[in-house]
Amino acid sequence: MCPILKTLIMALLTAGAMNHQTLSAQNTPVTNAEAEKLSIQLEESINKGDPELLNHLIYFPGFIERTGSKSPLRDNVDTLTKIANGFGLFQIGNRTLEITKNGSYRLVHGFLQHEEMHLLFRAFGDGGLNYQDITVIKVKDSIRVVDILSYQLGESYTRLFSYLIQEIGTPDAHSSMTSREKYGAIFENAFSHKNYSVAKSTFEKFDDQTQNDKHLSFQYMLACQQLNEKSFRKSVDRYISLFPEEPTPYMLMMKEYADTKEYKDYSQAIDKLDTLLHFDPFLDYLRGNVVMKLGDLQTALHFYQETFDYDPGIWQNTEKLVACKVVNNELVQANEAINLYTHTPGYRKELVETLYADYPALK
Repeated sequence: MCPILKTLIMALLTAGAMNHQTLSAQNTPVTNAEAEKLSIQLEESINKGDPELLNHLIYFPGFIERTGSKSPLRDNVDTLTKIANGFGLFQIGNRTLEITKNGSYRLVHGFLQHEEMHLLFRAFGDGGLNYQDITVIKVKDSIRVVDILSYQLGESYTRLFSYLIQEIGTPDAHSSMTSREKYGAIFENAFSHKNYSVAKSTFEKFDDQTQNDKHLSFQYMLACQQLNEKSFRKSVDRYISLFPEEPTPYMLMMKEYADTKEYKDYSQAIDKLDTLLHFDPFLDYLRGNVVMKLGDLQTALHFYQETFDYDPGIWQNTEKLVACKVVNNELVQANEAINLYTHTPGYRKELVETLYADYPALK
């Protein structure tokens, strides 16, 4: 059985045990075979450096409907399309390519939520790590996307877009304003202009209900990250207490712990992220990095090998696996790993040549 299809089927079998609210489906359900086909197409296109499939999968009428916005712009399709272009909604594939340079784009698993098919993809490369939870529906005979939740951004694109068009239609400044309406524009303006100290102090003027808003809390956390370590960690603890099942703060803290060499906490953050993702074999690469920092080459080699067996197309992992094998004098196995990498979609010949230059014994 195809590994992707097997992953989807296993997720669907366990979906009944997941505590999701059930909503009536408004579209014909996407079948396993259709989800599998789209998954393969997306992987192949991104891994070959072509962003256009992901760029054009958004079904815009369905996307707008899902924002739930009551903005007066809601029915002005031309204006909304122009805003969406500026927002980058139809350039998601391009941004994904920036992340996956020298890396890979891979389906982690599929699952049902609200009677809709979701495909969770991992994007990793020189641009860092991100996960995309893609909601797919059937529109006539086509499989389209109506929303994407980016773990890096902390929210779905429909939610972010709804905030954007809501700000464009803000109420009259002379009307009675809530705490959010009074300080929200100041906060957003300060944040967008990277005036993080003003953004932080403005957020702290919000009432308790507004401070508990997920979107604003996430931006507050990012602002604190730019100010100082103490404020950042305090904001992360606060965010996790409000939204304990959100993976984004753990991704942020993994970088923080790596920078501060708190490897035990880094390892625990990886494990927590893995739990929230319902298991991603790729995370063994990050575990390998942790134990390598601690000087445990053999355990690192084990983790790098596990990741390589799962996906040989992740260059960063292949490079470290080869380095470990060279140290162990496993030159034949190192060359075999390089050869397997060269048969993966989107492999980079110049990277392989650099690796041989670094380790002449492999030639």
